[in-house]
Amino acid sequence: MRSSLSTVTPPLAVGLFIGVAGPLLESMNGQLSHAVSVTLVAGWMYSLLAFFAGLIAKSMKQAGIMGFASLVVTVLAYYVTKATQGDFVAPDFSDPTGKATHFAWQDFLSMLVLWWVFALLLGPLCGLAGYYSRTARALGLRLVCQLAVPAVVVCETTMRLSVEASRQDALVGTTWSSTRILAIAIVALLVVTAFSARHRRTYSRVSANARRRVCWCASAGRREPLTGARHREFVGPDRPASGGPRARWYGHALPVR
Repeated sequence: MRSSLSTVTPPLAVGLFIGVAGPLLESMNGQLSHAVSVTLVAGWMYSLLAFFAGLIAKSMKQAGIMGFASLVVTVLAYYVTKATQGDFVAPDFSDPTGKATHFAWQDFLSMLVLWWVFALLLGPLCGLAGYYSRTARALGLRLVCQLAVPAVVVCETTMRLSVEASRQDALVGTTWSSTRILAIAIVALLVVTAFSARHRRTYSRVSANARRRVCWCASAGRREPLTGARHREFVGPDRPASGGPRARWYGHALPVR
């Protein structure tokens, strides 16, 4: 039970924080708070949250479910906070004075449903990407999953810098630029790490095969590991004739040719 809570509670708690903190910081007067709020409500932040939910998940099924559930909680917290700030207040046209207002439930619910549909489509995908970025045995698949969120960051920040930067504060533009640079650096680091891991795995496999090479020595009549110069000497011009000693790999007898 505790193990399940340790993988379920963190993404839901982080999603609740993001959903509440984004609108609250946006309502504050200040460049720094506005820059932070823009970061918290960005699409790549939601992708990162679903990725994190899958990263700590215990199974593939849990990764998909928690990727969706974390986004549901975040979207709900976001729009409930916006509602408390008066964003869904509409005038009541039945009041002849025109001063009465009412809560626009239709607008509120339509926004929730719209973004929950997006969460249903993208949440499980990001959750599975997070899960396989940790558990995939194939280095190529693991690398692709690890690059999912940085790729979203680069695409979104590039789009915002080209379309919205002129309408935002200078600090917001700097935040987007810095975020994109950080994402590109993470992409480079992940690629280099993956290629290094592949090289080490290949080298380790070759070294392990070399250590397991065992031959029957013609003179001593016993098995000895032959590597380097002794191995070249054994299989060189003075090697035994066919039918003599055999070169063996654990469980496999192969004639020395």
